[in-house]
Amino acid sequence: MGLKEFKIHFDSPYATYYPDQTVTGKVILTIDSTKKIRGIKLSVKGEADTYWSTDRQELNNEGRYINETDVVTAHEEYFKAEFYLLGSSSGEEIELPAGTHTYPFNYVLPPNLPSSFESDFGRVRYTAKASLDRPWKFDQETKVAFTVVSHLDLNQQPNAADPVMFEKSKTFCCLCCGSPPLAVNISLPVRGYVPGQTIPVKVNVENQSGITVETVKLILQKIVTYTATTPRSETKVTEDTISEVSKGPVGGNETTSYEQNLVVPPLPPSNLKNCGLIDLEYKLKVEACVTGFYHRNLTESTTIYIGTVPLSNYQLPQPPARGTDYHTKPAEAAQGMYPSIPSPSAPEEPTDNFNPQGSSLYPNLAPPSYEESMFGARTLRDREESEHVIGGGDKFAPRYPVYNFKHSE
Repeated sequence: MGLKEFKIHFDSPYATYYPDQTVTGKVILTIDSTKKIRGIKLSVKGEADTYWSTDRQELNNEGRYINETDVVTAHEEYFKAEFYLLGSSSGEEIELPAGTHTYPFNYVLPPNLPSSFESDFGRVRYTAKASLDRPWKFDQETKVAFTVVSHLDLNQQPNAADPVMFEKSKTFCCLCCGSPPLAVNISLPVRGYVPGQTIPVKVNVENQSGITVETVKLILQKIVTYTATTPRSETKVTEDTISEVSKGPVGGNETTSYEQNLVVPPLPPSNLKNCGLIDLEYKLKVEACVTGFYHRNLTESTTIYIGTVPLSNYQLPQPPARGTDYHTKPAEAAQGMYPSIPSPSAPEEPTDNFNPQGSSLYPNLAPPSYEESMFGARTLRDREESEHVIGGGDKFAPRYPVYNFKHSE
């Protein structure tokens, strides 16, 4: 058979790093017979891509409009490094005996990198690929991805510690006359939160309209703006529901006040700074759904910041807790969850050389766990990459810091 095992192993138990940190690990090769190679090469790269299909109409030679579909794309490279762990591209053949061979590596990440991000229309991805450089034969390759988290310290983010209050009112047409108003008032203690934290939302509904409000929805939204440059410049905006809670009804001429919590699952930090192709923001949306197909719902939203270091004057997290599954439907994500523990194959705590920046800036801050994104995993294989690359068909979901807070019922 020859090659029995060829893989890349990171020393970080979560394969998660911060800009300017050193990525360390080893390439492990197991063969059951002697193998001749020129060397073992490692490639490390960070890049962003956007891509989606768009329809347009074009006038043909017969003067008729026909539908055409284009794929628009863009690419941004942050770093790319290649180096040999054994041998060289111009060296003589090396004969490896049967058995397991291990080759350590290290690479210092550049200081200004965007956080890892994966979606159907774009990504920021960091990968390592090891290649067996074989003379007169196709190279054998193995590939893995790792997560980079760019810090967003909420203590340094303008307006993150500010309380939030906003009100939206609406009247309805009834037999050519405007109704008294329906007013919804929303308040939050702060504007900035971290994954694992609850967003406590106080709601006051004053319904003088005489129109029944069936439900009042609170929705945490992720809004992403993608930019493409080839073959032309285009933008695409998507909105995803992260979590949602609702309450109702509120009858006409009734007033009610209550509080509901939205739990923040594993998410990349706001803005996706240092990325020129993908912009990321979060919003809290309130929607008062009214009866009658001829009446429009009342809607309003406000910006929420998602960071990697919590506000020090608001809530302090507890040490990581056991037993959370964030991989639920978005509407279920608000039912009160706690960070999950690492998989049994990995240590429960990071190794000593994994020192998140937030821990050094705030020594009293309990460390986070690192959990997979709630928006699922995508295949590692690039569009023009061979299907024979080991690990290319695997799926990858970035991991983001999740803090443990005491959640009230």
